[in-house]
Amino acid sequence: MRVVINAMAAMGKRTGVGHYTVELTKALRRAGVCVVEYPHPLSARLRSRLVEEVQPVPQGETVNKQRRSFLRRVVRAPFRWSWRAWIEIEARQAFRPRLVDLYHEPNFFPLRTRIPTVVTVHDLSAVLHPEWHPADRAAKFATEFLPRVRDFAHILTDSDSAREEILRTLNLPEDRVTRAYPGVRPTLRPLPREEVAATLKRLGLPATYFLHVGTIEPRKNLQMLLKAFTSLPAEMRDRCPLVLVGPWGWRYEELAAFYEAEAKHRNVIHLGYVTESDLPAIYNGAKALVFPTWYEGFGLPAAEMLACGGAVIASTTPAVAEVLGGCGMLLDPADPDTWRNAMTRAINEPEWVEELRTGGVMRAAEFTWANCACDTLIGYQAALKVAGLNEGVK
Repeated sequence: MRVVINAMAAMGKRTGVGHYTVELTKALRRAGVCVVEYPHPLSARLRSRLVEEVQPVPQGETVNKQRRSFLRRVVRAPFRWSWRAWIEIEARQAFRPRLVDLYHEPNFFPLRTRIPTVVTVHDLSAVLHPEWHPADRAAKFATEFLPRVRDFAHILTDSDSAREEILRTLNLPEDRVTRAYPGVRPTLRPLPREEVAATLKRLGLPATYFLHVGTIEPRKNLQMLLKAFTSLPAEMRDRCPLVLVGPWGWRYEELAAFYEAEAKHRNVIHLGYVTESDLPAIYNGAKALVFPTWYEGFGLPAAEMLACGGAVIASTTPAVAEVLGGCGMLLDPADPDTWRNAMTRAINEPEWVEELRTGGVMRAAEFTWANCACDTLIGYQAALKVAGLNEGVK
């Protein structure tokens, strides 16, 4: 089987979809699938270096984060035009029907091609909760995603919860959607204390802390979390600060204002985007992951924390509960008092935290990229079957 995968999401600093694209591509190749990346990795790296978007930062943080090199600023506009012309040439080569069986789009919006298309729909937050997203993104889902859903040969998604939601919301037959759990990268595992301590020292982090991982955006429910944490007594906050790992996303202004005025003066540390090599130690050093999200299609930080042997305190969001599989603690994301009480208990009762860790590594071991590739291949075969039937009709 020969599959072309759109690797755009893997450019630059990777978040969830970028890691998904890279790891699934490697796993499919190990499974014997011929995977062609579009655009070519060399083209992708060049584009990333020259026109990579810079994450917004709130007032009060260093403006250096928003500055680009002179080269980037000078060449960005003409490079964009050259880039568009170049990828059109690449597209004509990559999407030739006689040479490629399938096109897999890992990030919602497939290019228009003449070959069977498989799309990974990680969640439907932009469809069900457009208020959590920038207006242009919500509009893009309304105009470019929803009208084309029935044209997709097959849909892959990250959890059974997400699959049920997609079937119900998009009114699709069950055989058009396959669940393929994402894997956990093998570097995310329990580490020796000495290695963890060295990384934390280099990053300027305390010896113990609560941790949140993810892009700072409305559906992560961080306003509630920060208010619950900052209401703890100062002595508790000193013993166990709250560390936020992840870039500022969209509609962050209200949270950024609270962070600048209150939270960062009350033991909340925004570390921002961290390198992949540092993330395992950051998970290992945390007392617990606190993950009060309103909505997820999977909940990768929860799976990653389990893989590192850590405790997870998360919301009752169905996909996150599915990922935890009985590990950790689930709380109502709308009840700040329960989160305040849980953090208090975690600080004062280390034996309770140890209970939350029980079974986590074993549960996370079920989420492998090899399994994801196997389930993805099931989706590919279903897509080819649909494509064959359509050819027969013609």
